[in-house]
Amino acid sequence: MINFFQTTIFFSDRQSLGFSSVCVCVCSSKERMEQLQCHVKQYAWGKYGEESEVARLFADGHDGFQIDNKKPYAELWMGTHPDGPAQLKKCSTRLSTYLAKHPSPLTNNNSAKNIHLPFIMKVMSIRTTLSLQVHPTKEQARELHENDPVNYPDRNHKPELAYALTRFELLCGFRPAREILKNLQTFPSFRLLFGGDTYTKPLEYCIMQMKNLDSVNQDSPEYNYSREYLEKCFRFMMTIDTTIVHELVSQLLKELDNGLRGAVEEVTVGVIRKMSIDFPNDIGIFSPLFLNHMILEPGQCCYYAAGELHAYLSGECVECVGCSNNTIRAAMTPKYIDRDALCKTLNYKMTEQSDYLVPEMKLTECVDMYAPDCKDFQLHRIRVGVDQSEEEMMMPTLDCASILVVTSGKGTIEEATTKNQLIGQYEVKRGDIFYIPPNHNIRYVGFGELQTKGIIAATCIPLMLRTTRRLPNIQLRNGSRSRHEAVV
Repeated sequence: MINFFQTTIFFSDRQSLGFSSVCVCVCSSKERMEQLQCHVKQYAWGKYGEESEVARLFADGHDGFQIDNKKPYAELWMGTHPDGPAQLKKCSTRLSTYLAKHPSPLTNNNSAKNIHLPFIMKVMSIRTTLSLQVHPTKEQARELHENDPVNYPDRNHKPELAYALTRFELLCGFRPAREILKNLQTFPSFRLLFGGDTYTKPLEYCIMQMKNLDSVNQDSPEYNYSREYLEKCFRFMMTIDTTIVHELVSQLLKELDNGLRGAVEEVTVGVIRKMSIDFPNDIGIFSPLFLNHMILEPGQCCYYAAGELHAYLSGECVECVGCSNNTIRAAMTPKYIDRDALCKTLNYKMTEQSDYLVPEMKLTECVDMYAPDCKDFQLHRIRVGVDQSEEEMMMPTLDCASILVVTSGKGTIEEATTKNQLIGQYEVKRGDIFYIPPNHNIRYVGFGELQTKGIIAATCIPLMLRTTRRLPNIQLRNGSRSRHEAVV
């Protein structure tokens, strides 16, 4: 089987992301798919050596790279971000420089030395919990950057979408009000951490005034009052003395040993215990008591925008994010912690974890779409098998640039312009990464040694570009003409 995970994000404006210019070039007749050399990040939370899919995938696609089993391999970055810029394999030119050399009618700034894609695509291999964090809105990001450009290096927001490659666990968003209420009434340590009766009683009262805790009206006064009191409790927690935190963590672990559970499931108890080992006495150990613990199976997808408190726990995923490094951290990290900014940024919504799941929508026989409520991107999963016709193996043409990575197997793809001009044919294998210009047609025509399994692919496109369009007539190998309609 050949797996492709392809990300496409497009900005029609020229708003600065802290780089020289932002746009995506429109295809010219001289542009072709370009194989890329990309970057691996060796953050401490990554899986070690051969256990990391990031390391294995990178080694398969980058000649001469040797995996060191004593080192962590956390993220494979694919994009133009300066912290991990992709280069053209044939000449080591940065992709951002290559884009700048192909003038675009979408921008008048054709003298820029670098033009950046407004997204980063990643493959992630997670061994231990990432920091408890949140990302700002664009307005908040601008203010943070102006006041502290060192820790907030750009003015952009950072919405995130995660597609599970393996069983993937994360904390995301505040639990439903009824579950927070139950945990406050079950765990004395949690109640003290949230400010004791002085702070928790008003929160409990507002929650209990809601008419139906299983189906909360988020427009009701009771719900909005509850959010206000939740913010007060959370702010108290963020300012509590570290000595008291140590005592409360010890008390929480004893409460769990004594069988207290509240709204916490056994699998979440395991997460808390692991956190207490990886981050002893850290205030983040309490986060599973007030955040949703989500477990995604392979093929499931979730999305969270600005203001949502979250932390990845374990597993491997494909992640699509805005082209930003703006992360506001609260706990479980040696990096810069900004609790005041975090408290200001959180939205304090209490909601079901299902609200963060992105449902699968079928577009064609080969294409499934994951479309969050976000203008920045959508995810398309493309699955092509040998039992499908060549017409069905024609992919929707995108109006914006994309990056493609082969995650297993090998095969053949063909590239053509929208004017039905065949540009090239490429033998691709696991680990290969390509830049694909806008308005190019891609068709899968061969499966190498894996003719019984086929191809899987995924692509992201911006919500603003959703249109119904037809793919052009293209000569198929059997001499017939192909015409395929899809939503792209």
